[in-house]
Amino acid sequence: MRPRRFVVGGLGGLMAAAMVMATSAGASANFAFCMDDPPAAAVTPGGVNLTVNTQVYLPSGSQQLKNEVYATTSSQPDGHGGTLVTVNVYVPAPAHVVATVKRYQVSAAGDGNGTVTLVLDVPVS
Repeated sequence: MRPRRFVVGGLGGLMAAAMVMATSAGASANFAFCMDDPPAAAVTPGGVNLTVNTQVYLPSGSQQLKNEVYATTSSQPDGHGGTLVTVNVYVPAPAHVVATVKRYQVSAAGDGNGTVTLVLDVPVS
């Protein structure tokens, strides 16, 4: 009985190690930074101020391009009492972009080169 537990524990440990290695390999392949200084702002139709945080993941070796990345936001009613926040992020190289309104736990992600457009549907507060 004891060796059986050891085998199960060993497999679990091997799987955990494999997951850590796979995760760290993916993270080292990209250069990531946040466009949070200052974060983008949007206003709901009801006058509530929203803070939109944007993270950009550029390919490894693209650190010199980060100053060319910029974002714009706009907002409009979603027709159900909430707000549609549109975030347009210009990236000079293929990138993965994530926009988040942390206050309402809403996020959107997309990949692209040039302009990446993300739409966040923020619910009624």
